[in-house]
Amino acid sequence: SLPAHAETQVAFDFNVTLSPKAEKALVSTKEGITFSAYYYGDPKKGAEKHANEVGQIDLGMERVDLPGKPGKVHVSGGDFDPKRLKWISGPVYVNVNVFSSRKSGPDNILSCDFIDTELKNVEDQVPTLNCFLIEENAQTSVRP
Repeated sequence: SLPAHAETQVAFDFNVTLSPKAEKALVSTKEGITFSAYYYGDPKKGAEKHANEVGQIDLGMERVDLPGKPGKVHVSGGDFDPKRLKWISGPVYVNVNVFSSRKSGPDNILSCDFIDTELKNVEDQVPTLNCFLIEENAQTSVRP
C-alpha cells in the first residue's frame, strides 16, 4: 500500500539567484548557502492544544546546506509528518528562508527573497529567490 503522505505532495523546487557582489563574496570565502523550509497549518477546532507558540500546527521542516552558487534547489519535505494533517483546518503552508551557511564567519551575510505561501502555489511553479549581500540594502520580497 502507498505511504500515508502519498496524497500530500510536499516536495518542490525553487531557484536561487545571487547578485554579482553576493556571488563574489561566497566564492572568495568558500561560503555556502543554507535553506530552511517549514511546513505548517492552522489548527482545527479542538486541536489548538497541538499548536506551537505562534498558534500554528508544525508539520515538519527541512534544512539543507548547499554550495554557494546560484541554481535550482530541491526541497524534499524533510521530516514532514502526515499524521499531523488531521489537526489542521485548511491548506498546508510552507515558509522557506535562504541564508549563508556561516562556514566562514558567525553571521549571515545574505539577504534573500523568501517563500511564505500555500504549498500548492509552489508546486505549480518554481519560484525564484534573489539573494544579495545584506550590505547592498536590496529590497527583498515574498514569493511566489
